[in-house]
Amino acid sequence: MKNLLTIFSIVAFFYFTSAQDFNVNSIPEELKENAYAVVRLENTSVEFLNYNNVLLQEEIVVTVLNESGLKFAQIPVYYNGGIKTKRFEAAMYDANGSEIRKFKKRDVKDVSIYDGFSLFTDSRVQYFDIVPVAYPFTIRYNIELNLSNTFSLPGWNPVGDYNLSVEKSVYKLNNPAGIPIRKLEEGFEGWPVENHSGEKNFFYSIENIPATEDEAYSPSLSELTPSVRIAPTEFEMEGIRGKIENWKDFGKWYYDNLLFDKRDLPESEKQKARELVEGIADPVEKARILYQYMQTKTRYINISIGIGGLEPFPASYVNSKSYGDCKALSNYMISLLEAVGITAYHTAVYGERSRKEDFTKDFAVFQGNHMIVNVPIGNDTIWLECTSQQTAFNYLGSFTDDRYALSVMPEGGKIVKTQSFPAQTNKELITGKGEILPNGNLKASFSVTDSGLQYDRAYGIYFEGSQEQKRILNKRLSNFPNLNIENYEFENDRTNAVFIADLQLESKQFAKIYGNNMAINLVPMARMETGLKKDNSRKYPVEIRFGFTDQTEFELKIPTGYSLNEKFEPLNYESEFGNYLLEVDVLNPQTLLVKRNLLVKDGVYPKEKFNDYVEFRRKISSFDNAKILLEKK
Repeated sequence: MKNLLTIFSIVAFFYFTSAQDFNVNSIPEELKENAYAVVRLENTSVEFLNYNNVLLQEEIVVTVLNESGLKFAQIPVYYNGGIKTKRFEAAMYDANGSEIRKFKKRDVKDVSIYDGFSLFTDSRVQYFDIVPVAYPFTIRYNIELNLSNTFSLPGWNPVGDYNLSVEKSVYKLNNPAGIPIRKLEEGFEGWPVENHSGEKNFFYSIENIPATEDEAYSPSLSELTPSVRIAPTEFEMEGIRGKIENWKDFGKWYYDNLLFDKRDLPESEKQKARELVEGIADPVEKARILYQYMQTKTRYINISIGIGGLEPFPASYVNSKSYGDCKALSNYMISLLEAVGITAYHTAVYGERSRKEDFTKDFAVFQGNHMIVNVPIGNDTIWLECTSQQTAFNYLGSFTDDRYALSVMPEGGKIVKTQSFPAQTNKELITGKGEILPNGNLKASFSVTDSGLQYDRAYGIYFEGSQEQKRILNKRLSNFPNLNIENYEFENDRTNAVFIADLQLESKQFAKIYGNNMAINLVPMARMETGLKKDNSRKYPVEIRFGFTDQTEFELKIPTGYSLNEKFEPLNYESEFGNYLLEVDVLNPQTLLVKRNLLVKDGVYPKEKFNDYVEFRRKISSFDNAKILLEKK
């Protein structure tokens, strides 16, 4: 029966090739709409032969409709010691479906995976250099790989990108090994997925999925489309066998096999750590001192070798070389803390600024792309990002904030939530004084204080050269006409993650003179701009990545003889997306106090709310462009 199943799988795998019609005219018209390319067929067959032996066969046929879709024609094969390439072939077809080129073994480009900042890596990539003669064209791949690292098995993600439609995607897994397999099916609701799965055989397919376009403020496409993740309970990784059913098992395996013997700091470095914190009782202060010592001593270089790229270099290596990747630097930091009696843990996490991605709480398989450190002290947790020489102590920032991650401890793994920043803490406070001269020029001084996630976007200027600093400031202050920055000073508080910029500037013709009147803009800096357009056919929810609070208090002296032509009525606006208030107080006949408060809330909202959010942004933008008229008596 096992032989029959294998024969059937192979026959079915190659059947699609002979049956497939590569003529572009055979593509349904609805699949061409909004599409740069069409996946004519993605046929994946996985044979789980043993805990250390998997046969992966793929046939992938893609029709590229225009130049924007060329990236979808390039399908690389990554390999290392745990992945062996048995077959890698490709052929190109013209618009009529006639073969115009067959790529041979000599056409394969085989290069090391080098990203510009890696020191070394044991992974390589093979690919064909696809140069189209004309559009549209079709490319067909046949790929066969042997996998000995079986920590996780190839899964199914049929809707791979925006502007890419899918004519047919099929996934089959056969499990003659009989080892129990865990699977996680996500995002099936609302999608025409055909699913025939048993204990030893899985089958999924989907057909005729039109291309979708990226929408502003939408969640990641992977959260909106169907996927299947597969993991065996028994596996092998670079010769190390394991058995995992939950996160505790995974953490225990990870610690026992990859981490436990890596904290081998030389005694001289341990003594150095103790001397740095001598006489200090507060463990938080000890952690801060050692963290900033680590930052001055080391630098980040990617090193993707070892057991699946998961194993860190020992602390002794980092100590002697003064460099490492996220795993090695985190391990070095943990070793320094251990030397002074502070316990800390490796924490695997997804790092991405534009969106938050969580570890799946109930499905244990290695996830994430980054390593950080968590230090439990009493009822609090200190978080340390070890790859940056510039970031603040106990500050993760938008790269790894507010998401579920995996803390690896000697007793096993545990899902934890990383440091979060509510909208009220992501604050920019602007205070200042200015004077409008009779010729309409403005002389002003401002102090801008950024904290929370607003610190994340502000502090980088501190480490730039003076010429670049001026360029950045001019861009940020572009709302001031004819700007001249007379002086500026920065204070970067890396203990509390607070950045302060003190600015003195002059803006010529800030006030527009009309006869005996002057018109001035009440919000000269940090305005909310928007180019969002309403969309009545939106498909996906609205995700506001992070909320924030802006507060401005600006004291403005107006020229002698001028006064407000009428009382400024406060602009007060409340929405489910946030609140806004702009008001003007008359402190004395020649002095106005402008106050602006804006709160934008983070969250995920139904797609039907998108136009409401566009309206919210437009209203704030219009309020920020409010002007007042000064009349000369």
